[in-house]
Amino acid sequence: VNKILGVIIVLISTIFFSSTIPLVKKTSEKIPPLTIIAITAFVVFVITFIMSFFFENSFGLKLGSQKNSLFLLVLVAILNIIAFWLLILGFKYMPVWQQSMFALLNPILAGILAYFILGEAISPRLFAGLLIMGIGLFIAIR
Repeated sequence: VNKILGVIIVLISTIFFSSTIPLVKKTSEKIPPLTIIAITAFVVFVITFIMSFFFENSFGLKLGSQKNSLFLLVLVAILNIIAFWLLILGFKYMPVWQQSMFALLNPILAGILAYFILGEAISPRLFAGLLIMGIGLFIAIR
């Protein structure tokens, strides 16, 4: 039952994330990329700040003991900004469906990065998957 619930949660998350791409492309016709990022980041901040009081016991952050984690979160934010900005710029060069094909590389690249950052194990199947996905991506965007 827990695995089914996990699959449902991740599926809904995937649908929501997938819907953001065409919505951002639609707004990028009239609003510059960094302005889009600023507006969405502000809205995300306000909503998540409020939600943290309801779901995480009053914004559970202890600054003294979490400095390293805060540094990593700043790095995550910077990487997100750059990635989102490049995604928006990419709308000029390819259709949404082609851009979205690159998201197929996320699990493979995340697995490789998790090996270096977290020390998680990598299996040969990961590299076989990378090869198959790379070939598929090449065929799809040609």
